[in-house]
Amino acid sequence: MRIDAGPRPFYRPRVPQVRTRRHRPVPVTPALRQLGDKLRQARTEAGLSQAQLGAPYFTRAHVSAIELGKIRPAMRSLEHMARKLGKPASYFLDDPGAARAQGERRLEMAAIAGLLTLSGAAEARRRAQKLLDEEGLTVRERCQLHLYAGSALNLLQRGADALRDLAIAQRLAAQLGDAALERGSDYQVAVATRIAGNAREARAMLEALLRNVEQLRPPDQLLRLRILITLGACAQDLGDPSAATTYYARALEWSKDIGDLTRLVAIYQGLGNAHRALGDHDAAAGYYQRALGAAELASDLVAVHVMHNALAVLAADDGRIAAAYEHVARAIEIARVSGPSAFLAHYLATRAEVALKAKDWQLARSSAEEALAAADERGAESARATAAAVLVLAELDLRDGDAARAEKRFREAGATAELGDVLMRQSRAAKKRGDLKAAERYAAEAYKVAKPMSANVGA
Repeated sequence: MRIDAGPRPFYRPRVPQVRTRRHRPVPVTPALRQLGDKLRQARTEAGLSQAQLGAPYFTRAHVSAIELGKIRPAMRSLEHMARKLGKPASYFLDDPGAARAQGERRLEMAAIAGLLTLSGAAEARRRAQKLLDEEGLTVRERCQLHLYAGSALNLLQRGADALRDLAIAQRLAAQLGDAALERGSDYQVAVATRIAGNAREARAMLEALLRNVEQLRPPDQLLRLRILITLGACAQDLGDPSAATTYYARALEWSKDIGDLTRLVAIYQGLGNAHRALGDHDAAAGYYQRALGAAELASDLVAVHVMHNALAVLAADDGRIAAAYEHVARAIEIARVSGPSAFLAHYLATRAEVALKAKDWQLARSSAEEALAAADERGAESARATAAAVLVLAELDLRDGDAARAEKRFREAGATAELGDVLMRQSRAAKKRGDLKAAERYAAEAYKVAKPMSANVGA
């Protein structure tokens, strides 16, 4: 074996070479140059330096490189600078079609917001749903559209359906960290909860929201006004017209600083409803007349026919049948032109009840049947109109001696109409067929579940 005489060489393990990445500038393209020029022009017009535009996240050198077309900005940095310049990020991109589409979408969303009235709610919901089906919506746009869709469903008295859209709006508003959007979504959720039949839970939601709003500096006056009005309606639903008048009085005080005729109509109508429930029909008539005047001044045809119907109900309660016929005829005439059809059905049911009081059996039956035919929309308003018309037909069945059929109609209406009213009518039906025990039982149950007075005329 050969033995080396010299020292053994020292071998180092071979270390693999690491290739370092060399940052090469993005080739200047016409698109990047155009983006940079637009950014520089917008920054100059806004009076900002490059450092001010980039702060606090990006350096002056970063902004300068973008303006020179040397680098392509990440969407996050572009959105940051676009926000500071008051422009959408798409304004700076090389796709004019995207900017145009976003501009058109913004105009459509403004149009949808303008349709959020009783007469425009169905169209607002349709257009909001159509936009929600499009791709490329931002989180904010999606949040606002779900809020619009839910608000439209509330106006259509479809609270249970509205809650689905509004839950999405609440989640997205929280994700955005937009407190104003969160408050708007919370308010509409409370409204939907009341419409869905849970006035007590809605009142708790609204009271918590009111405390939140009143802590703002400055407070959101319009939202506070809307909350107070809806709290008045919740109190009325819960059979507390005295509390309702307190809420409406507070709302009336705040409305002086806002000058919103639509809200003023709602306040006067609410005060009229509360005073009617308290038995003060003179005060109720005065408030209804003020609401009618404000609605006419605002050219709000839906509010005008609503108030004519309210005056018809009040007049019939007082035995002023001619005045009741006059007001309800006006309500029907306007509703046939302006809609919604659910309101028309409601007024036809009112006319049926007025005719019942006037002992005009033929008009009562024909109006009730016409109301049932007109109640072709989903929602609480159509359901109430249907129930009122069914009750009139049940009363006519009683008059014709068909107590069994009348009781069947009463049960049919019981799910929607005021339970106390239905039970009293059932009591009369049982008495007429000779079942005194059932009549007493129905009457006792009616007193137990006494509720606020219906918007329609009691028979």
